[in-house]
Amino acid sequence: MAQYDEMFREEANEQLEIAEQALLSYESNPSLEYIEEAFRALHTFKGAAHIFSLTNLGDFAHKIESILDGIRHGVLFDEPRITDKLLTYLDHLKKLMNDPDIEDKATLVENSNLVREIDTLSAKISDKIKQSDQNKEEALLEAFIEEEDQVNISTYYLTILPQIEITTESGHPVFNILEDVQELGEARLSIQYHPENESACTHWDLYIACQSTKEDLEAQFMFIDDDVTVACYKVANFNLFKEMGFEELLKVLDKTDVDSRLTEITAYVESLKDALVPEESQTEGDGKNTKTTSIRVSTDKIDVLMNLVSELVTDQASLNLLSSRYADPELEGMAENMDRHIRQLRDIVFEMTLVPIERMIGKFKRMVRDCATSVGKEVNFNVTGENTELDKTFIDSLSDPIMHILRNSVDHGIETPEERTAKGKPLIGTVNLDAYYSGANVHIEIYDDGRGLSSDAIRSKALEKGLIKQGENLSEQEVYNLIFLPGFSTAKNVTEVSGRGVGMDVVKKNVESIRGEIDIESKEGVGTKFIIKVPLTLSIIDGLLIRVDKAHYVLPLQTIKKCYEIKYELLNNTFSDLLVLDDEQIPFINLRDELLSAAPPDIEYTNAIVVQCRYRKLVIIADEIIGEYQAVLKPVGEYYKKQEFVSGATILGDGSVALVLDADKLVEQKLKLATP
Repeated sequence: MAQYDEMFREEANEQLEIAEQALLSYESNPSLEYIEEAFRALHTFKGAAHIFSLTNLGDFAHKIESILDGIRHGVLFDEPRITDKLLTYLDHLKKLMNDPDIEDKATLVENSNLVREIDTLSAKISDKIKQSDQNKEEALLEAFIEEEDQVNISTYYLTILPQIEITTESGHPVFNILEDVQELGEARLSIQYHPENESACTHWDLYIACQSTKEDLEAQFMFIDDDVTVACYKVANFNLFKEMGFEELLKVLDKTDVDSRLTEITAYVESLKDALVPEESQTEGDGKNTKTTSIRVSTDKIDVLMNLVSELVTDQASLNLLSSRYADPELEGMAENMDRHIRQLRDIVFEMTLVPIERMIGKFKRMVRDCATSVGKEVNFNVTGENTELDKTFIDSLSDPIMHILRNSVDHGIETPEERTAKGKPLIGTVNLDAYYSGANVHIEIYDDGRGLSSDAIRSKALEKGLIKQGENLSEQEVYNLIFLPGFSTAKNVTEVSGRGVGMDVVKKNVESIRGEIDIESKEGVGTKFIIKVPLTLSIIDGLLIRVDKAHYVLPLQTIKKCYEIKYELLNNTFSDLLVLDDEQIPFINLRDELLSAAPPDIEYTNAIVVQCRYRKLVIIADEIIGEYQAVLKPVGEYYKKQEFVSGATILGDGSVALVLDADKLVEQKLKLATP
């Protein structure tokens, strides 16, 4: 099974990540729901490890399962630092999982101190269960917990059809999987034999009542789907094994076919006056079963596909230009159809490249937690916008820079409890991560309410290192940007990270490698904010193509709220650059003045485009609105990189270039100019 190693590593690491996040959630909100989630993830990991003959890994995962089982049955609530211990066990599994010599290094688990610690905990669980049986109050508590566990239990019927040859292989993974699945709840497994050969197994019938989902059960067999065919049916949303007559019914059903079993079980459930959960979700109207499936595809293939779609979009722009030039109805119809199909193709491919940033948030939570503990600080880590989506390539590239900034925020930004008390600050520090869309970009802001940056300390260190000259006049922002120089640090003590500055040159380099930007806002004694801005994608956006004098520009369509045609003379008769549109006063910016310094046009009417970015509105004045346009984003030269409100460029159908404007930056600039 060597060809499946990479798939195994990916799936196994994913399950460990699920377990880790569940434990972190349990730590802040002690709900058995999170313990159950971690238990299911470890169970899936264990099954996969056994399939690939990584027995030691599977056994170690099973030991962690035992600890989780003790928690969910109420016998380990008083165990000190139990979450810390469980996270340490998961870290050990991750380390082994990501070792290139996993097959050889897995034996290290046997002699690990962690195993001895887990064995001690397991013995403790056994002792407490025995005490529970002897103590009436604890027995009542156990009964209560068991009753609560029944709330989320459903009953499933699985039929497992194997390839005939594997039924005679005593060491085939399917047998271990069948045992593991039965451990998930109350189960009954029956073996069906060939009528003419009683030694030949035709399939297995498994009935199980558990808290797992249908998808969880099917996932147990995912690594051997070439050898077995599994059909899973959810037959009741409660535990049928608790109902009188169910066991007797199963004995009768052993001699019937699958359809008959489902029919009889359905009738039985209906007789219990409870709703039967459908086997599969159905689409409205057609009544046909639908099943969501997914496959793993190489990102290289998706990148090639996205590049091809980008070329199609550019070709489509040329076709639209030709169709309008020749005014041929047949050509125009063809261009419209092509435009619609390419737009649909683009959206599908684009969505394939996007993943929510919550995929990297999990490890941030763990790092902030561990870092705060190691330096003796209490920190609340708050995240908003975790569903904001970004190109997967950007997610991978941003993970380390954000991790470094967060570590600095906790290690050197947040003060010690004693310092915060002396300053009148809350004892618990705060670190916020906020992600949001801004035009064709995604902004990620990382803020801490710590000591802030000292511009005097930064300037002094820069003079000491010869980075600036004595008396050199630098703005506060320019002083802050000095921390992005290689090796720059103002930290007095060396810890895991030696202060704001160490590695910040690498952070800036990594962000800029994906055409991103990073800025700093800070106030000494109050806190520091890092703002990372990256393009939503390097490919295509929906925009509104406009003309100002002889130049063309594209505004991201998602920022545009409304368009008006107004008299040009209104621009000369306004107070504080405010226009009144639909009884609302909105500041405006004339692109002629801002971008071109062109003379006023000899026109009676002009166009007012209302854009909105994060609850702030601005009117953009343009000579002409040409229409919607799919823009293939291209990087801009050094000159335009200095223009904050330019986020990229695109090639039009006639070969000319249009700048893509950042509406959010235009709004910010206007507000700054309006502030006295």
